[in-house]
Amino acid sequence: MLTASPGGRTRFRSTWLLACGGLGGSLAALAFLRGPRGVALRARAARQDEVQAPVLQHFIAESPLLRGTKVGGDDAPTVFLVAPPSEQLTTYVLEDPAGPFKGTLEWPERLFDDVDGKNEPDVADHAPGSWKKWSFQFSKREPFMLKADWHSVHGWGEKFDIFVPRKNAVVPVRQAPPRVLALVEAFRKVNTACWQQITSGLQELQEQKPDDILRCRLLKMLIEEFQERGFFGAIEAQAGPARRKEMHWHRDGATGLLHLGITLSGRRRLQLRARSDDDSWTQELWMDAGHVYLSSPFLFEHSITYAAESSDSGPTLALMCRFGFLDEEDAQWVNHFRGRDMLEVVELISGCLRNATDAGKLRMPTLSEVSAMEKQLAT
Repeated sequence: MLTASPGGRTRFRSTWLLACGGLGGSLAALAFLRGPRGVALRARAARQDEVQAPVLQHFIAESPLLRGTKVGGDDAPTVFLVAPPSEQLTTYVLEDPAGPFKGTLEWPERLFDDVDGKNEPDVADHAPGSWKKWSFQFSKREPFMLKADWHSVHGWGEKFDIFVPRKNAVVPVRQAPPRVLALVEAFRKVNTACWQQITSGLQELQEQKPDDILRCRLLKMLIEEFQERGFFGAIEAQAGPARRKEMHWHRDGATGLLHLGITLSGRRRLQLRARSDDDSWTQELWMDAGHVYLSSPFLFEHSITYAAESSDSGPTLALMCRFGFLDEEDAQWVNHFRGRDMLEVVELISGCLRNATDAGKLRMPTLSEVSAMEKQLAT
């Protein structure tokens, strides 16, 4: 729901959509059951829950593999996967009592101003009010936006040192809000088979040329990421802008080799330069609240256009989940590593994602799975 502040600025207020007797209540009611019948009912409920889960699909069905920028002399194969928006999951994350988005958000005035360019070095960039609690700052590169860096690995604790691309350094970041953490951990869990396949493939590539120092350096850091659950481990939370903004075309660093993008509110348009089977080079996708995509923006040029806030959507809230690299020197080095060894890695990751998607095995977690993960992580 949107409410107007006394100063005329629009504020976004998320609304809880689930009734007490909804999906979560019906599953909780099974807890008292005992014996074989109870086990059978729980198993049946789990199967039904999985069927209801939003399944990731190819953005261009007739062209599951797109061709992006040059890697190792060839056009890099990449996938662009989307999931049907889940209003329940979006609301669940926004209504986290411990998170930054609960209730009426006080949007800083700067998000509504026609600001462009970069912040001056001496400009204070900390966001005011409740935003500061969750480490939001005005972006140095895009001062019309708030950004915060979190990690999404429960085992890393309340604070952990990871590579933050916009700072080009390893810095301590705080753990994501409980329900954001639960969502990403649940996404990893329900798609374990795909991540295991990628890890096994990376290990096989490593064994092929054990004496190739640079190749082994690349593969070692990626294998470590999957073993430490660091994929999607670095989250950049973005808020704003409230005015229409068109960003410059760019390509992400290697943290975007595997990237999960989640839109919580607002509206954004993504344009990407990647060739489809009909030789179309520029693809376009509008993303509204609840929209999720999985791709590799390390492999293609892209641009984001933010729609002006409206009475229906409010300013944009989005989560960018990327690799959480642990070593600063490795992270800076791999950004420029685009030879044949990287091409093999790209082919492996894109192939595994395509196969899992074609088989209908890559999906978002359901609300009950995320809720169960939140409870598990809290104990």
